[in-house]
Amino acid sequence: MAYRLLAGIMVIAGLTFSSCNKHQKNPLFEDYPQLNTLDSEYKSAPEVAKANELLRSLSTVLSDSDFNSENLVPFLEYGYAVADEQNMNSRKASFLFPLIKEDFRNEKTADRLYELIGIMGKMNKSTVVLVLSDGMRKLFPDNKNTANLSAVVPDSLSDIDAYILDLGKKIFENPDNTGINRATSLAYVDACEAYALVNPNNPNTAGYLFKAAEVAKSLRTFPKSLSLYDWIIQDYPDYEKMPTSLFLKGFIIENNLGDDEKARQVYNEFVTRFPNHELADDVQFLIENLGKTDEEILEMIEQKRQEKQSDSE
Repeated sequence: MAYRLLAGIMVIAGLTFSSCNKHQKNPLFEDYPQLNTLDSEYKSAPEVAKANELLRSLSTVLSDSDFNSENLVPFLEYGYAVADEQNMNSRKASFLFPLIKEDFRNEKTADRLYELIGIMGKMNKSTVVLVLSDGMRKLFPDNKNTANLSAVVPDSLSDIDAYILDLGKKIFENPDNTGINRATSLAYVDACEAYALVNPNNPNTAGYLFKAAEVAKSLRTFPKSLSLYDWIIQDYPDYEKMPTSLFLKGFIIENNLGDDEKARQVYNEFVTRFPNHELADDVQFLIENLGKTDEEILEMIEQKRQEKQSDSE
């Protein structure tokens, strides 16, 4: 009888412990109850479907929230760990790339970069592999994995900048209905991103990011374009086209994504930071006319023209 009673107590205790463990909060997601719930569900049943749901939600939080690098890194490490556990190459890359960018001084950067090169190879991203491999050879010549990259970057390719410039020229060869070659354009955007990752302090980097953002905009891959403009805005504040990048960010959000309120925030940031910029008046005009149709704006312009004409008579 005593044995059965003790066994019953142990079962109840075990169930209680499992229940508590199942719903234990992850400190990382203290301010994100949905992520905490998905994290608990994934830990209780670490399946691919649950991992996908968790990582999709995490990616949404990261894109919608304003994190600084220090706060962002733990989220990226978490996302990478889940994707790695499930061997999801595309997901791994989507967290590993920004993790390297935001935590570049980390002692793990060389190993992370080498792993990213391997993932890009599995995804047939040959242009990215080439640019990242060239960067790793220059950044970490003594790393144990660098010697393995000698076959990736041919000795004939001594100037990676010339390679990217040449790739950019080929964007207009054999164009499709968008006026550019889509496959080459995508490769060019990838190459510029990869270059920026391994050459953050190169004077050419901000320019490559700006051109890549413009090409991404032409391809109508607006989230990519916005991420590139944000990269410029955050990391290259002294770049001559940084204000233009901020303006174009707002313009895409308004006209291509249809989010007037978010566009207003970006436009207001522009006129606050750059009140004397040549685009300041245009941005102020856009702020005053957010939400109006083209017909309404044209009518207002015509009315103002008539008012000026009357005043001059």
